[in-house]
Amino acid sequence: MTKMMKEVVDLINKEHLVYAATATKDGMPNVSPKGSIGVIGEDKLVFAEIASPHTIDNLKANPKIALYVLDKEHNKGCQIKGTCTLMNSGPVFEQVSKALKDKMPQLPPAHYAVVINVEEIFPYKL
Repeated sequence: MTKMMKEVVDLINKEHLVYAATATKDGMPNVSPKGSIGVIGEDKLVFAEIASPHTIDNLKANPKIALYVLDKEHNKGCQIKGTCTLMNSGPVFEQVSKALKDKMPQLPPAHYAVVINVEEIFPYKL
């Protein structure tokens, strides 16, 4: 695992939006925005999976993920790569589901909490 530097954590906490890239077992890519990203440790991130069946199908077949978070105003960001664990029960899932409902009650409930073990970070102007 790779510990995230403070600048990366601050960027994620400020932006709350990442673009998540996954791929099928055969390598067909998919990109989907995730507005519920959160930091849950020095080397872990999590987001609620609400309505992206391609993302979930891909992660079930291939747990690798790449995320990109961008501060457009200051033209800086970073790419984060890691391996995911899908959770649809337990304390992390319950915490993510509650946070989603509190922040965005208009959205449907989460199907999964996607926990990302951060393995590589590629900062841009951070």
